[in-house]
Amino acid sequence: MNYSIAQVENIIEESSALFECYVERVFESESVNDLMSASHWYADAFYNMLSHPQER
Repeated sequence: MNYSIAQVENIIEESSALFECYVERVFESESVNDLMSASHWYADAFYNMLSHPQER
């Protein structure tokens, strides 16, 4: 995939925001299932962000 500079900047900003949300979810986790859910959520969100850059 070819990304423009603006797209790269957006990806960096969005990935940072996703990571912050992930960290919050990890610290709020009360069980191993919550941790696994947070990990799966983050992986899915990050993959979708990179897979569909033109839709943002």
